[in-house]
Amino acid sequence: MLISICVRVLGAFSVFVLSIFVGRELGAESAGYFFLAFSVVTFLAALSRMGFDNTLVRFIGSGLVDAEWANIRTTLNRALLLAGGLSSVFAVILFVGSGFIANVIFSKPLLAPVLQAMAPGVVGLSLFTLLAMALQGLHKIAPSVFVINISANVWVVIALLVFHLETPVSVATAYSVATGITILLGCGFWLYFAKPAQDQPTIQWSTLFASSMPLWIVMLMSQLTQWSGQFIAGVYVPSEEVAQLAVAQRTAMLTSFILMAVNLVVAPRFAALYKQGNMEGLERLALMSVKLMVLFAIPIVAVMMFFPTSLMKLFGEGFAEGGHLLQILAVGQFVNVVTGSVGYLLSMSGHEKDLRNTVLISGPLAIIAAVALTPLWGATGSAIATALAVATQNLVAVFWVRKRLGFNTLAVWR
Repeated sequence: MLISICVRVLGAFSVFVLSIFVGRELGAESAGYFFLAFSVVTFLAALSRMGFDNTLVRFIGSGLVDAEWANIRTTLNRALLLAGGLSSVFAVILFVGSGFIANVIFSKPLLAPVLQAMAPGVVGLSLFTLLAMALQGLHKIAPSVFVINISANVWVVIALLVFHLETPVSVATAYSVATGITILLGCGFWLYFAKPAQDQPTIQWSTLFASSMPLWIVMLMSQLTQWSGQFIAGVYVPSEEVAQLAVAQRTAMLTSFILMAVNLVVAPRFAALYKQGNMEGLERLALMSVKLMVLFAIPIVAVMMFFPTSLMKLFGEGFAEGGHLLQILAVGQFVNVVTGSVGYLLSMSGHEKDLRNTVLISGPLAIIAAVALTPLWGATGSAIATALAVATQNLVAVFWVRKRLGFNTLAVWR
């Protein structure tokens, strides 16, 4: 667990450092175009994965129990095949339709070339995320974190330092190239750690889709919960405010890095414990992980609440005004932490439909709140909408965990 946390700290730090470099090198206005394009690419890449993120962790994690290597390999191959095809379609649509998206939807003509430069990143981000989730299912935490959180960010920072990139288009191009390199690294890790199959695969497409389809809806709604505030802000507010909101959100997510770190370890174990019928062990692991997460998160949240302007100044001129956005978003992320790994508990135990029903509440709530509040209060309204939706999603999931698995992740005193 400690190794996972340390590696995840490096992953969170790499995201933070990338945001600082982009903000300082490009300035608030140009950085706003980059971050808005990045949000669009992140959303399309998540949609392309068809809900296979948690499906891979679940089936690979449970497959390890009986050393079902044929099924493990087949599960990943099928996920990569489907996601590769769909993400390629989205990348082409984004490239061809960049002018329409930039001019008609966001009313920001300078966004179009940035979207074109980052369009290949849809494929790269989609595929290397699946490879990282497969490594997570194998309990290979350090390689998984490196692939999903560190590699692409590091390559972009190196490009910024070596080539002195000064435009959002050049940084977007560097990101697309970095995702391609990361795919190669992810494949290398998988080939090294995965064992040869000794038998024929028995897993059926229908079994995989029964798990991934509800999770696809979960992924779509979760992405809307996370990014709709930035999308709506991109329509209503200037690029500078979009940049402030983007870096505030990325900084606030440092609060939940401990949640992500713990999830890397416990998610495959959740799947294995549930398959073994060890409900006491499942509850004990879930509550222990919550206590650990809260312990680490409190100091981080305190810094964000008391020194928000100082943190935002790290990103360069034009960002300090977004200190209050950081405070708002940090509250939502703290709720995300204190509720524990509720999403993984539901998906790893076969209750994907309950998780789907949860995000069917939070996703539309995020959009409705953002559409209602952003025209009134600008980026502040978008931040409130995002924090509200994130908190709602996790609290509703707590209810479903209590109903389906019989314990309350908020009961940390137990």
